[in-house]
Amino acid sequence: MKILAFDTSNKPLSVAVVVDGEVLAHVESTEKKTHSISILPDIKNTLEESNLTINDIDLIAVSKGPGSYTGVRIAVTVAKTLTDTLSKKLVGVSSLELLAANGDKAHILVPLMDARNDNAFAGVYQNSRDNFVSIMQDHHTSMEKLFDALKQYDESQLEFINATPRLQELIQNQFPNAKIITSENSLPDAAKLAKLAETKKPVENIDDFVPTYLRLTQAEHDWYAKGHKDNGNVSYVEEV
Repeated sequence: MKILAFDTSNKPLSVAVVVDGEVLAHVESTEKKTHSISILPDIKNTLEESNLTINDIDLIAVSKGPGSYTGVRIAVTVAKTLTDTLSKKLVGVSSLELLAANGDKAHILVPLMDARNDNAFAGVYQNSRDNFVSIMQDHHTSMEKLFDALKQYDESQLEFINATPRLQELIQNQFPNAKIITSENSLPDAAKLAKLAETKKPVENIDDFVPTYLRLTQAEHDWYAKGHKDNGNVSYVEEV
C-alpha cells in the first residue's frame, strides 16, 4: 500500500511517503514558515523523491488533532481536498496517539500538548501487540486533574511524552520516578503516522471528517459567553 502521511498539529511539519512499510521519502520542516505555505510544496517534493505522483497514492493519513487550531485545520483541509478530488482513502489519527508512538512500548504512555496555564491536551496509551490502545480518552485537562487520574498506576511505569519545560517541572514534582521525553525529543513523525494508519478503518464520509479540537476556540468561548446556546437548532458554526 502506498501511503502519503502528514502532520501539522505542532510547530514542525512532517510529511512522509511509505510504501508497504518502507519509508521512501520523509521531510521534517522546522523553518519559520506557516504550514499553509509549506505543506503543498513539501508534499510535492516528497512524492518526487519517491518517484511517485499523487495519483499513485492509495491512502492519505493525517493527524486530526488536538493541537494548534490553525495547524490541524490546514492538514485536515488538505487531506479532505486530496481525498475527495482524487477519490482516495483517508485515515485520521489522533495527534496524541502519534506522539505516543515516540514512547517506550513497555510503559504506560502519556502524550501531552501544552495548553498553557498548567493545562494540557493529554491521552493515556498502552502498547498491545504493536497497536496503541487508548486507556484514557484524549481530553483537555489541568495537569492537577491528570495527575490525580494517573495515581492508580505505578509511577515508574509512566512515560510522559512531549513535555515542555513547564510541564516537565510539574511532572517531576508529582512523579519523580516517571520517565519524561521532552518536546525537542518527541516531534510528530509522519512515517510513524503512516504505520498507525495501516491499522485503522478509513473514513466513510469525507464530509463528516472534522478536526478534533477538544476545547472551544476563543471565538466560540466568547460567542457562548454572550448568551448564545448550541441547542441543536443554531450552533456557533451555523450562526457565523
